[in-house]
Parts: sequence; structure tokens; C-alpha cells
Amino acid sequence: MSFLYSDSVDGLEVFLSRVRNATAACVPAYWGLLAFWAKEEGWHWSFLFLAVLPPLAGYLGFRAKREIRMGMAWLAAGLGIAPLLLVGAGELLFRS
Repeated sequence: MSFLYSDSVDGLEVFLSRVRNATAACVPAYWGLLAFWAKEEGWHWSFLFLAVLPPLAGYLGFRAKREIRMGMAWLAAGLGIAPLLLVGAGELLFRS
């Protein structure tokens, strides 16, 4: 995975900073989507995905940057992307 952080300390620092910034930015974005969808379609089950997972991803992103842990950064990035995929899959599968 050297294409992500170029096998150097500076590259790893850049990768961890990008994950931290992306996961911090996803929290208000997902909460905005939650407010929009709650007004349009009701609460449904997307509350768990859009209200709980993004703050957890943001926390893990900041902690990964502080402790310099790449595995935790990958987990944070995955949790930052997961709510959109889960809500999209749920809408496709359970739409009646």
C-alpha cells in the first residue's frame, strides 16, 4: 500500500491527516442528510447509520492521527464510507 503514503514518515503523516480531515467532515454531512431524510421520509432505520457511525468514525480518525496507527485510520475511513453504502443498500432492498 505504498501508493497511499509513499513509504516515508511524511507520506504516512499526510495519509493520517487526510483520514482525520475526511472523517471529521463526514459527521456534519451525514447529520445534514439525516435531517433531510427525516423530514422527507420519516426516521426509519437510517438513524443508526447516519447518527452513530459518523461520530465514531470521526473519533477513530482523530485517535489514529494522534497515536499514529494506520490500521485504526483504515477502520475510520471504512466507517466514514459505510453509512452511505448501508443506507443505499437498505433503500434498494427494503423499498416497498
